[in-house]
Amino acid sequence: MYLLRFLLIFYFLFHFSTASFAAPIVWKIQSNKPQGSSMLQIEQQMMSQIKRESEGALIFKLRSDNGFVEPRAAYNAVRTGEIDAMLMTPSYWAGADPVFAIMGDLVAAWNSPAQYLRWLVEFQGIQYLNRAYHRVGLKLLGFTVSPAESLLSTKPIANIDDFKRLVMRAPPGMISDFFQLLGARPRNIAGGKVLMALQQGRIDMADFSDLAVNDQLGAYRWAKHTNYPGFHSMPLYDFVVREKSWKKLSQRQQHIVMHAVERWQSVAYKVSSKELEQAKIRVIGQGVTLHHWSKAELKRARQHAVKVWDRHANKSDAAKVLISDLKQWLIREGNID
Repeated sequence: MYLLRFLLIFYFLFHFSTASFAAPIVWKIQSNKPQGSSMLQIEQQMMSQIKRESEGALIFKLRSDNGFVEPRAAYNAVRTGEIDAMLMTPSYWAGADPVFAIMGDLVAAWNSPAQYLRWLVEFQGIQYLNRAYHRVGLKLLGFTVSPAESLLSTKPIANIDDFKRLVMRAPPGMISDFFQLLGARPRNIAGGKVLMALQQGRIDMADFSDLAVNDQLGAYRWAKHTNYPGFHSMPLYDFVVREKSWKKLSQRQQHIVMHAVERWQSVAYKVSSKELEQAKIRVIGQGVTLHHWSKAELKRARQHAVKVWDRHANKSDAAKVLISDLKQWLIREGNID
């Protein structure tokens, strides 16, 4: 009798102690958002929510810049287990799979982030990205679409003919190929050197970021022309985890993470939209001309963009299917003929 009682007490004490003092699960997560940015702050809030709702059982360490790894090295770092997850844009991994380039930032495709989100959510376009990550052992937890980017220019950009012979900063890939077809002369300049290049007159214009970020950096002191709303670039940002790390979480813990992800998606979109409207008022006050392109002019530009899409479509069977689906949808939307 005494032995049975002793065993029962030992059993409950053992399970109580292991439940109470189990080591937390710690993830290393790399972000590409710069320190001080509102988007990084929202990502940090997501991690705090996960820690709070899991009662400290999940500690997701988020770092920006080169915190754990250099941002463009994050893809391989997650796959090999050096880090557990990343908050990036899939366009960074274009060399690994053309689907990432197409889904990450399909040049000149969309009228607005809302239009892109409709295709992703209502028409299940996000499944193309899900499958691309799954093929390499990664899992897509969530995503958001950034505001349309606006160009920085020291010269008027009222139509596509204005791009001819202008020297511009543009990253290699789809964006650079597109502007080259418009007649511009793209140069690959590091992000930290763009403003100086504009100020010194070494370039006429630059593809950098959206109106709010451009304004925060003070770029419109030298670049007195921009296009708004922009159309050439609307990066998709995603939260991607190594599947092995994800499967180590309990069902309850996975639910906690997804609850925080849903809030991140909603807040990020609202905050970026609000910042854009505020920036519009500020740059007008700085004497910046906002060039608004007509639907006819946008279609002219997209005739060139489609040629770039087709080049990427030919890189894999999956990319062909994706571009074919996108074209059919964009024709129905009236973006292309």
